[in-house]
Amino acid sequence: MKQEDKKRALEQFDELVAKVGSQNKACNLIGISAAIISGLRSGSYKGDEDKQFEKLIAYFRVKEEAKDSYRAQDYVPTSISEDVYQYIRNCQNKGGLMAISGDAGVGKTRAIRHFCENNRMNTIWITANPCLNTVKPVLKALSKALNVNARTNDDMYIGIQDKLKDGMVIIFDEAQHLSLKVIETLRGFSDYFADRGQTLGICFVGNSTTISKFGGKQDAVFEQIANRTIQRPIFNTKQIKKSDMELLFPLLVGQDMEIEFLLGIAQTKQAIRGAMHLFSNAYDNGDISYDGLVNMAKHMNMNL
Repeated sequence: MKQEDKKRALEQFDELVAKVGSQNKACNLIGISAAIISGLRSGSYKGDEDKQFEKLIAYFRVKEEAKDSYRAQDYVPTSISEDVYQYIRNCQNKGGLMAISGDAGVGKTRAIRHFCENNRMNTIWITANPCLNTVKPVLKALSKALNVNARTNDDMYIGIQDKLKDGMVIIFDEAQHLSLKVIETLRGFSDYFADRGQTLGICFVGNSTTISKFGGKQDAVFEQIANRTIQRPIFNTKQIKKSDMELLFPLLVGQDMEIEFLLGIAQTKQAIRGAMHLFSNAYDNGDISYDGLVNMAKHMNMNL
């Protein structure tokens, strides 16, 4: 391997360190240890030096190539995303439980991310999944977010309760994974603040099954949850508007055929996410005309 290639790789690494704020963060992104980097810099690395430089070069090559690919804006104020944002704000202001339901890919998570970016000091965001769905894992996640040092459920619960503050909101994305016992446990936090004339909002965001956990059954536990749920808005792909497409795809403003075609895609189960993937691929293919979009949709096996 040429020395100039090795030198350039280390220069790019230093640029990454400056961007992310520390050498450890840069090493974690690449998947290489700080000790190896130190050895490569000093020339004292005892292992396969070329292999480690190849790892660096491959990482930065991918990043360079990605610069030429289409990149969507971080946040676009579509009608649904803005509504989700305002519902979360309402949950924070009023306290209590809220369940927001929506089809996959309509912009719920983007709204959550934008809200958290704007409200870092009083928002906790946790994404549930099949492994993070019962009481102990959820309490662990909250403990980590609040720097609570405890192991047992009761100690974690008390520690979390002590660290939570008036006016905070906890957002659970992919909330359809949460068990009923988790929701009941979290309700206790909200009730604790309400009993003291304070507010703690707990906002559950997920697919249509999320709503069924908030009043869909009539046993006592569900009734307790339903009575404490301030709102249960539901969003679907049919609510996506043409104006949303114009915001999402400014390169196509004024090109009605292309906008209408992407709107048609977005209003199916593909949703906004599918329309964005389609446009991104067409852009990278060098053809965002109507025919280019149609051909790419066929290539992607989208149901037209």
